[in-house]
Amino acid sequence: MKFFIVKLMVLFTGILSVQISFAQDSIPLSLNSAIQLALDKNTNIVTANYQVNTAEFALKEAKGNFLPKLYLNASYNRNIDRQVIFLPENFGIDKRATKLGSDNEFRSSLNLSLPLYSKYNFAYKYLAETTFKFQNEVSRGVKQSVINSTKKAYLNCIIVQEVIKVQQNGLENAQENLRNIQQRYQRGTLTDYDLASAKVQVALAKNNLLEAQSNSIPAINSLKLLLGLKNDDVIELTAPLSLLEAELFIEDSTNQLIAKNSKLKQLEIAVQQKENQLKLTKSAYYPTLDAIGNYHEQAQADDFDVFDYDWVNTSLVGLQLQMNIFNGTITKNKVEQAKIAKKIAEEEKEYTTGEYLMRQLELLSMLDFYKQKIEVQKVSMALTEEALTLSRKRYQFGVGTFLEINDAELSYTQARLNWLQTLSDYKTAYYDYQLLMGKE
Repeated sequence: MKFFIVKLMVLFTGILSVQISFAQDSIPLSLNSAIQLALDKNTNIVTANYQVNTAEFALKEAKGNFLPKLYLNASYNRNIDRQVIFLPENFGIDKRATKLGSDNEFRSSLNLSLPLYSKYNFAYKYLAETTFKFQNEVSRGVKQSVINSTKKAYLNCIIVQEVIKVQQNGLENAQENLRNIQQRYQRGTLTDYDLASAKVQVALAKNNLLEAQSNSIPAINSLKLLLGLKNDDVIELTAPLSLLEAELFIEDSTNQLIAKNSKLKQLEIAVQQKENQLKLTKSAYYPTLDAIGNYHEQAQADDFDVFDYDWVNTSLVGLQLQMNIFNGTITKNKVEQAKIAKKIAEEEKEYTTGEYLMRQLELLSMLDFYKQKIEVQKVSMALTEEALTLSRKRYQFGVGTFLEINDAELSYTQARLNWLQTLSDYKTAYYDYQLLMGKE
């Protein structure tokens, strides 16, 4: 029995350890997989898709105005004081007021209407179609914006990780220098000042590392929010930090900007919306023509023997014409408001187009500047690395000082950080340029 209990405990411990290991497993994420995860789970995209579905149902609603309408109405009235009719005296009746009907009155009717002509229905359908098109474009713009934000957040996390590596390397070098100085200090070849300076450099390196590590938490959290991940999910970024060849090829096309930029497309469709809204408002000036049909049943009695009632049936078919002759200038003022709204949309589109054309030139200039700066930073890293190697050799041979090593170490670390910052600036500007050109 004890052996059986021991086996159960071992089995339970194994299962628990497997569950813990699975819970601690990290989620490997390449850039493409992060983008796909954002497209599937990002809240803004989900909301945009709901808005597209809403616009789709609104379009179906507008098309329903062209279909026939069938209504069933039924009513019951209890005549407490029945209506009367006054008959002239020559009818030979003593009382001139004669009560009509019975205590109970039942009515039912079936009404059918079919629109034959309605300017409003057509204008409303065109407006719904434009709104549906607009929401689709908004959804496309939201997806592009989320992709852009995901790329930037992913890049920021990689940059933070690389900065941590640089600071860790700086701390290791500072600790190595401290160990060498302590050895030489014990042999009496260095002063207290050299030892104190080395300890200060180690402390500064530790502080820089702690700051870099603290920056990783908000960067990771921002990426998780974009990807729709939970707070306790552990992610592992697998994409290397590099400048792809495709990112160096910049396509300068004004026509593509105007044709593909989502915001400009939205403003273009918005102008169409205002035009259709104007037509919808003007449709109130036009008459409507409907084909109608009616079937009516009616019965009255003083009792509730419904099956014994004498039901009277009537029916009709015909045409119904309605036309607004005067409604107090309400339609006229609504039309003027719609015209102004259209002009505002046209002004906004024109202004934003000019703004985006300027933004395109600005980004192209920034990309060219950062591209040149990256090359300069590469040369700077190579030179500072060579200077650091030489200063260490001079120090080992006794012809150099610790101050030279310290300066070379700081220059090398700063060159690495500058290269990372410039690379980040270039890729960020490139992602913004892709978004501006309407690319994903």
